[in-house]
Amino acid sequence: MARRFFSIGLLCLTLGVTVPLVLSVLPAQAGAQQTASELQKRTLLDNIKAGGLTEVFIILLSIVGLALSIQGAVELRRDRQIPPHVLQELEALIEEQNYEGALEFCEGEDNFLANVAGTALAKVGNGYERMVEAAGEGLEENASILNTRISYLSLIASVAPMLGLLGTVIGMIEAFDTIATLKGAANPAELADSISKALITTATGLIVAIPILVVYMFLRNKVMRITQEVSILMSEVLDHFRPQG
Repeated sequence: MARRFFSIGLLCLTLGVTVPLVLSVLPAQAGAQQTASELQKRTLLDNIKAGGLTEVFIILLSIVGLALSIQGAVELRRDRQIPPHVLQELEALIEEQNYEGALEFCEGEDNFLANVAGTALAKVGNGYERMVEAAGEGLEENASILNTRISYLSLIASVAPMLGLLGTVIGMIEAFDTIATLKGAANPAELADSISKALITTATGLIVAIPILVVYMFLRNKVMRITQEVSILMSEVLDHFRPQG
């Protein structure tokens, strides 16, 4: 339910930011070229308009990337994936040999530790070796789920610079079309302005991609640390089932 509300909120935020930008960009694209006397230092909004629809898509990606970064940071907190009370309750039930109760407890929780422990306890009747094997499978499955959730950040970090380069190429084509149309008599100031506009999308793409890539690497390392810690904890829990002698 929380994720559903999060998705709806993200959609509303995206529409609220994107629609005004699109409406402001379209008239700018349809207008006539600026004359030399109209050229002046541009504001941030002017730069966004100059970037065209490509700039809007990059801004949209930045909003999605920010939302995914916040969601990933919240979900990958240690207390969220390895709650202390889950470990304490699990060990208490196992020491009491209440394996069925331990399995039901894990099924009622939604976190990395409980999911892996539940996978292992489901095989309690098949012996220690099978439980260890099931725990390993649970580790891989849950780590894969977490990595998949943050992998979209890596995708955004790859796509944003490519969109920026696309916008720059389109802008350069327009600039050279102007030279061809005027048979080389284009005003140098106007050409310089057109080229600077073309480079805006590349700069924006890099500005979006670099921090998102850093966040992705940080979150990926957190997934690795959580996986390693759960692996160690499960080894200690499964020691209760190791055959004696």
